[in-house]
Amino acid sequence: MYFKREIYNSDMEILVTPSNLVTFSGTVLASGATVDERGRKYVLAGSLIDADGNVVKQTGASGSETLTTTPVGVLYKTVDVTNGDMPCSLVVEGYLRVDRVLNGFANKAITAIKTALPNIKFR
Repeated sequence: MYFKREIYNSDMEILVTPSNLVTFSGTVLASGATVDERGRKYVLAGSLIDADGNVVKQTGASGSETLTTTPVGVLYKTVDVTNGDMPCSLVVEGYLRVDRVLNGFANKAITAIKTALPNIKFR
């Protein structure tokens, strides 16, 4: 008899409410993915995505933080990009949790994100 232990992680809920949720399809690139301990590459739900499919990150020293590119949406569900670029669903309008999507961003970067995504309300 063979037993194998698998550990599953569920997506964190980024929505405050599903009301007024608008999503568009897009493509997320494998180049911005994080690699887990088993060698799988994932782009996590709540990641900011630009028009080309890149993950938007914060760069710069404290006090002069900027974003790598301008986001066009927020990734709705975690996407496995181990085997290359994959289709995804991008939230472009709705109510999202500020503690899940904007956690770790500086105030200057948060202002830029809110300006780039005016139809997303962060609560």
